[in-house]
Amino acid sequence: MAVLGAVQGRIGPKLAALRLKAGVMAFAPRPGDVFVVSYPKSGTTLMQMMLYQMTTPGDMDFPHICAVSPHFEYELGRGYLQCMQVPSPRIFKSHSLYKDLPRNSRYIYMVRDVRDVALSAYHHECLVSGQDQNLTGFLSRFLDGKTRFGSWFEHIESWWPHRNDSNVLFLRYENVISDLEGTARKVADFCGFKIREEDMPRILERCSLPFMKQHNDKFDPRLRRVSGSAPDFIRKGGRGGGVEAMNDEQRQKLARELTALESKLSPSREDPFSDLLSPKPAG
Repeated sequence: MAVLGAVQGRIGPKLAALRLKAGVMAFAPRPGDVFVVSYPKSGTTLMQMMLYQMTTPGDMDFPHICAVSPHFEYELGRGYLQCMQVPSPRIFKSHSLYKDLPRNSRYIYMVRDVRDVALSAYHHECLVSGQDQNLTGFLSRFLDGKTRFGSWFEHIESWWPHRNDSNVLFLRYENVISDLEGTARKVADFCGFKIREEDMPRILERCSLPFMKQHNDKFDPRLRRVSGSAPDFIRKGGRGGGVEAMNDEQRQKLARELTALESKLSPSREDPFSDLLSPKPAG
């Protein structure tokens, strides 16, 4: 049985990858499709909510945000058809690399300071596992790309060359939360959505942290809670906390990784996203 379990452990991910690849090849894009893409814990849920509020009357009667904004690779990788059934404009969530998504759609790429991503990923791991994790150990695995989310550095490297493509909108999470209205107008213009001025207050209010925390169950990734005191999925939604979470050794390793990535990507000093590759906190 142990051997069988080991074999299934090796085959399972490969089978899922093959199903996903087949699903992407069979996927029939529509002109209005929009993909919200990010390395996890970079503001994906907030952008899903913003797009949902823009493209509907904004009612909160859906069971979960992924019922109205499906997780693309999750659905296709398991052969589900929910991706095909939602009405246009379809809003998909994805954490895929650029090469793994269909072409000829619109992509909103959310990027966030890696230190805050790491800390948020730690709390997410505690949330979904139902167990407290060792923070120091988790952050070390994160920097090595060995958490369930894979490598942040690889993800950024995948999308960086496309940040100025006409069908890609690169957004920094820190700027999104500091200027929700400006972001909403930029996103609407990019997607070709016509937003009535009388709808803007409702869109902004429902994308606020207090409103989303009030409706936490609509965004929680867990199928069930293990206890009534379990933490919420929507936490602080802030910035800067990841700097203090890392120890000196981890900060040094992060600096080396960012320097190597910066050398690969060679951003100009004028590039508005270049400081994301700096050992100093971005934003």
